[in-house]
Amino acid sequence: MNLNPVKFTEELAKEITTWKYEGDYSIYNLPSWDEIIKKQISLCKKEKRENFIGYADSKNNLVGFVNLLDEGESVFFGIGIKPEYCGIGIGKQIVSMALDECKRRYPSKPIVLEVRSWNKRAIKCYESQGFKVIDRKHQETYLGTGEFFIMEYIKK
Repeated sequence: MNLNPVKFTEELAKEITTWKYEGDYSIYNLPSWDEIIKKQISLCKKEKRENFIGYADSKNNLVGFVNLLDEGESVFFGIGIKPEYCGIGIGKQIVSMALDECKRRYPSKPIVLEVRSWNKRAIKCYESQGFKVIDRKHQETYLGTGEFFIMEYIKK
């Protein structure tokens, strides 16, 4: 699929709150836009959305996004793929494109991400693009404690 990076607008932020994942992946469903505003989650803040990049198909339909957050000593790499595009290789394409942009913006900083330890599909995608598990942690989330792998991009 031919994907293009697009500015991550408020309209796109609202759109991703409507994405609904099924089964175990429903844990990734976002609250409504009204809840995001109420809780002041970063998506509702224009200055925070500057860290996000959308990826759209040739008809300008949003397929996925990344958040490249400079955390000082490293860059946090967050990604979301529209549910109907999960598991068909689109994630690899977006990760590859986003890594290129991240390396351009932050050439000397390590790139890290966190992924739930049970999410084998995402882990396989990240590993195929050069990420390696470097640690694990238990973290409180709004759904309770979860186990996460910390992965770092190791140059391919």
